[in-house]
Amino acid sequence: MTRRFTGDVPIDDLLELCDTARFAPSAGFAQGTHFLVLHGPALTHFWRTSGTGDWFAQVNPGVLEASACVLVCGDRSSYLARYSEPDKSGHGLESAAGWPTPFWLTDAAMAAQNLLLLIEERRWGALFFGLFGPAQGTLTEFGVPEEVECVGAIAVGLRSTEDRPSGSAIGRPRRARTEQVHLGRW
Repeated sequence: MTRRFTGDVPIDDLLELCDTARFAPSAGFAQGTHFLVLHGPALTHFWRTSGTGDWFAQVNPGVLEASACVLVCGDRSSYLARYSEPDKSGHGLESAAGWPTPFWLTDAAMAAQNLLLLIEERRWGALFFGLFGPAQGTLTEFGVPEEVECVGAIAVGLRSTEDRPSGSAIGRPRRARTEQVHLGRW
């Protein structure tokens, strides 16, 4: 994850990467994943209204040099509507309460991972982070419908040559495979 950016990425190229990233798996082919790309004045407004700008200014000011931020969202209503159709109905997935795992968020998270990998392939920089505080207030600022939830934001820009690993990953060792990969039984 990049915490120091420098220089802008071409916005048309970023939109192209978002277009490719949306081909992540989609339960029932509901296609409820959305990318809200913020740059220029919209990005400035995001930093100011979301609370993330103040926090990054204190902790990692280099993040604020990102040229764009992509909010990756999942539209619950797309999945509820899809699973109300005859070929999918009858499993209790017509309401959000029936989903043991909300796939509108799972699918959006997979699309976010796609976007992160595509950004890395370009040798740009990216930082995935969650929205601060009540996310719906931030989303409303940008016209996002109420039934749409954000799985996270991805700051995007050119990686500064001064960027260095930081955060939890440098202070905590990676767990052993045997602690996380289980064969046949936990």
